[in-house]
Amino acid sequence: MLAKIGHLSNGEAGETISKLITYGLKDVLLIHLSKENNVPEIAYESVMEKLKVQDISLENINLNVAPRDNPSKIFNIL
Repeated sequence: MLAKIGHLSNGEAGETISKLITYGLKDVLLIHLSKENNVPEIAYESVMEKLKVQDISLENINLNVAPRDNPSKIFNIL
């Protein structure tokens, strides 16, 4: 179920990512985290837990979280 107000919850993000993995998704960058309601560590752990529950092999996914207050590292998407 998608969020009704516009933001995805961490769980909804995990569910969406788990579905996209079946289509070949391998690299994920969680971005635009709410400063009031979320922190990078919780977002990461919540998504990873959702993938574990869905029996997704965590060896096949590269999950990163962009920092909120400074630039992220550079990712090679080729």
